[in-house]
Amino acid sequence: MKKLKKITEVRVEEVHEIEEKQHFYRVYFHYSNGKVELIDESSTKPLLARYVSKLD
Repeated sequence: MKKLKKITEVRVEEVHEIEEKQHFYRVYFHYSNGKVELIDESSTKPLLARYVSKLD
């Protein structure tokens, strides 16, 4: 079994850059050790969905 990371939060930040006249979204992972990782930036609003899978 592979070692799993402990992601405690997934955060989406909506950014309005006034000077650059840009509007976009930043997606972050927050880990249990306090580390924050920027995953990517998007020009479209990400759909936030939660799925539960049961594996045998």
